[in-house]
Amino acid sequence: MSAKQPTDKPPLGMLVLTGLTFCTIAASAWHVFLNTPSDATLGIVQKIFYWHVGAAFGMLLGMVTASLASLLDLVSPNDRVDAIARATMEVGVVFALMVLTSGPIWARKSWGTYWTWEPRLTLTLLVLLLALAITAIRGLAADSESGRKIAAALGVLGAPAAYLIHVAVKLWGGTHPTVIDGGGIRSTEMRVSFWLSVAAMLLLCVTFIVARYRQIRIAQDTRELRLTLSARALEDNA
Repeated sequence: MSAKQPTDKPPLGMLVLTGLTFCTIAASAWHVFLNTPSDATLGIVQKIFYWHVGAAFGMLLGMVTASLASLLDLVSPNDRVDAIARATMEVGVVFALMVLTSGPIWARKSWGTYWTWEPRLTLTLLVLLLALAITAIRGLAADSESGRKIAAALGVLGAPAAYLIHVAVKLWGGTHPTVIDGGGIRSTEMRVSFWLSVAAMLLLCVTFIVARYRQIRIAQDTRELRLTLSARALEDNA
């Protein structure tokens, strides 16, 4: 009986990804604040939407990936797939919080209120609550197989919920702007800032996912090693 020795040494790929993420975020901030004009109506507050939309992309990436990984883990349980589901769901929570924090700042200036119960905002809040519930179940269940299955079953809902967030404005209307489909970005500088910020937030999301996945895998390997050592101790004492 053998177990993989856990290691906490950062791999080269992780270091490169972190460096690329840092450079892209810096380039995004530089271009947004120095090379992109402020909105004539909203002023500098409008600039927050570049990262707000990027955070929404990160949230969707986390939730959809968690949903697919949860489905695979239900069909064929696997520690690596489980680690992906856990990492992506947790990071999805972080980016959902970014969305629901940055959005009201923009909304206060644009709509005159921090919050309206319009479809896209409401669905985003519900998805965040679902993700928090799944994360809590995993935390409370620890290494329980039943807890893992319940969390995975709920996690499958992530992709359909993310799809509803994306099409909410088209299905049910609402005041939330459709930036990409609606053609709301006309300035070349704004387009560059928009896609650069989206890339920066997606890279940040991937960096968080890789880092958290690695933490979970180290914990899994450590647990496996402890079980192996305990089994060997019992064999030696037998």
